[in-house]
Amino acid sequence: MIADTIVESAPTPLVTRRVWVALIPIVLIAVLLRGMAIYQFAYPVGPDYGLHLLYGELFLDSGYAPTSAPNYQLGVTSWPLMPGGPLVYALMSGFSGTPIFDLIHITVFFGVIEVTGVYLLAWRVFKRLDCAVIAALIIAVLPVYVDMMSWAGYPNLIALSLMPLAFLAWLDYWERPDWRHLIIAAIIVGGVAYIHHVSTLWLGQTLVLFAVVEVMRKPVASLRKLLPIGVVGVFLALPIGLSAIRLATEQGAVSVLTGADRFDLSRLTWETWARVSTPMAVLLGIGGMVAFLRSRLPDRAQKTLILSYALITLLYLFGWAVGIRFYYTRALFFVTLPVAFGAAALITLWSSALTRVLVSAVLVISIGVSAIVRAEAASEYFEIVTPSLVEAVDWLEDYSEPDDVIVMGALLGFQLPHLLDRPMMAALSADLVSNADALLPSSEATAVMMGLSTMDAVLVERDVRFVIVRTHTPDVPDPNRSRAVMNAHPRMELVFRNDDVLIYEVRR
Repeated sequence: MIADTIVESAPTPLVTRRVWVALIPIVLIAVLLRGMAIYQFAYPVGPDYGLHLLYGELFLDSGYAPTSAPNYQLGVTSWPLMPGGPLVYALMSGFSGTPIFDLIHITVFFGVIEVTGVYLLAWRVFKRLDCAVIAALIIAVLPVYVDMMSWAGYPNLIALSLMPLAFLAWLDYWERPDWRHLIIAAIIVGGVAYIHHVSTLWLGQTLVLFAVVEVMRKPVASLRKLLPIGVVGVFLALPIGLSAIRLATEQGAVSVLTGADRFDLSRLTWETWARVSTPMAVLLGIGGMVAFLRSRLPDRAQKTLILSYALITLLYLFGWAVGIRFYYTRALFFVTLPVAFGAAALITLWSSALTRVLVSAVLVISIGVSAIVRAEAASEYFEIVTPSLVEAVDWLEDYSEPDDVIVMGALLGFQLPHLLDRPMMAALSADLVSNADALLPSSEATAVMMGLSTMDAVLVERDVRFVIVRTHTPDVPDPNRSRAVMNAHPRMELVFRNDDVLIYEVRR
């Protein structure tokens, strides 16, 4: 229905036919770039999918949403996430009978969904094919996505891919507030909110800010639209809302956003921006949003929605300036829509079609080259699961007992819980800890891996039997230091080694 609405608004039959044809090469570009993180190596790269897909696997095994992660951080931590992302893979696995960890390749399909959603949303907002094409192309080639694929932030990526469709459904209802559009908007927005907790924060605050602005502008008319969708949304999305409230309460979301200091090291730097989002994104994000604000092509509601999203993103990018505590570099993954719509707004400043084509080509090629370089480098950097790691896991399974505690760095800590059934402690740095439950075991594992003063006490109190160290970076803490610590410690004996990992046994 959303696509039908877009096509109905097309100005000529010729443009209607060209809508889908122009999308095909853009979709292929997105699939190829995002697929580099999955198909280049023996196993998909990245640490994060280990825990996310383990959640879905546990759901399939028990039939219930798991409340804790067995073995991970000794099993004392709750799941700090909205379950929708992992359940996407669980649903596909349940229908197909394919093991859930063999379905990682479906992640690239969400690139198709996002490019199509942005294409249709830009068409709706600008009512011009060239604007829809450039917005979709920017989304296809932004390094942000290949970066997310490289560290396997799949739930966040899935939610981002569906957000343009949620905005389309919201605009459908706002422009034509009948019951059909109301039900569809409530279902789609609620479904997207169930995917990933950070994306839920963005989506919810964007729509709240949009509603506040619209109520201030047209109080009566806006409330007549907001009240019905609020009532229906609460009824249809009650389980989702309860999950969000439970998660926020368990993780102390308010106190984290206002008082946690563990994210201070994640403040945005120029190096981080240039690496993850490219310098060109600054021009498109700032200059493009100014052009978008001044453009007469979007109607007021469309402009309010996109600018609300951009403002929320800006708020979290530099939240420390206003007292908001957040993993600030994570906000970089939400600059995509402002950058894409900024590019679309900028090209409308030129009346010459040739100039628009040339400017678009420069933007897309320069950003696309950055994406290819980033995809290659980041995928190699985040190659965590390898044949050598699987060999080490098989050795540990044969050599260790079921209750032997194993300590490791952060990146292996995300993957080993689904590869090995043993109690584990992962040395996460404070900024990587999503929930307070993990702070103590993370700090204790860090003490072991870094050889801090409490290392021996942790070894005794937790009855640690093995320590796994990567032979090369990356990992947290630095593997070079961890190797030096283990080699110097009198109770550590190297019992296994290969190209990727060293395993030390703690002698009793």
